[in-house]
Amino acid sequence: MAGNYDRIARFYDIDMARNMAFDDVAFYRAQCMREPGPAVELGCGNGRILLELLAAGIDAYGVDASSGMLAHLARKAAARDLPVRAARMDIRQPGLRSGLGVVLLPYSLVTYLTADGDAARLLAALRALLRPGGRCVIEAFIPRRRAANDGFTLDYRRPFGDQVLARWKRITAVSAEVNRIERRYVVEDAGRRVLQSIDVVEDIRPRSPDALAALLQGAGFAGLEYWWDYGAAADATAAQFATLVASRPSR
Repeated sequence: MAGNYDRIARFYDIDMARNMAFDDVAFYRAQCMREPGPAVELGCGNGRILLELLAAGIDAYGVDASSGMLAHLARKAAARDLPVRAARMDIRQPGLRSGLGVVLLPYSLVTYLTADGDAARLLAALRALLRPGGRCVIEAFIPRRRAANDGFTLDYRRPFGDQVLARWKRITAVSAEVNRIERRYVVEDAGRRVLQSIDVVEDIRPRSPDALAALLQGAGFAGLEYWWDYGAAADATAAQFATLVASRPSR
């Protein structure tokens, strides 16, 4: 997965970052302010969330597996005169210090943990790294039925400097639990002449709100809170995102 994001890092701010329809940054900032730091964001990417936490004075750090995304984070941090508080790391083996106040797993990061047991092992490790009362914030797209997609369909065409970025996508089932997402990024000139085409493939394991709750409870977390679209929706009926907040028990 890291290699995919290395290849598309320069597109991210007009690609996935713009696909977030809700103010998730404000939500995560508020969660970090509920519990004194340090806070760690897993999968911090190019700093879309992390830099806003730092700008708010939060004692926050980030980790990501993509060196390309982290290089963009460093440039953005320098442009805003913010510290670069991020490191390259495989989240499945979190080499973090203990005594954390908050751990964030934003933007469906948990769905990239497709192997049996990976998510459970990660959450158990995070519980051990949190101090008593520390919070784990985890979220995922709410799974919905979707029609089979045999061919690539156009997601968008967006301005990209003096060029245009088009993204095409195909989703297929690998198994009953895992989907494969193929994305094709095409850079075009003003006349739609193709200048570059990049294909990336990633597997995801959709997680329902109940599945997220079971993972947290199985790892020893307690005090579950449910949020829908970061507080913008009252329930799961039409929500896109489910976010669960749980804490490490004090005893």
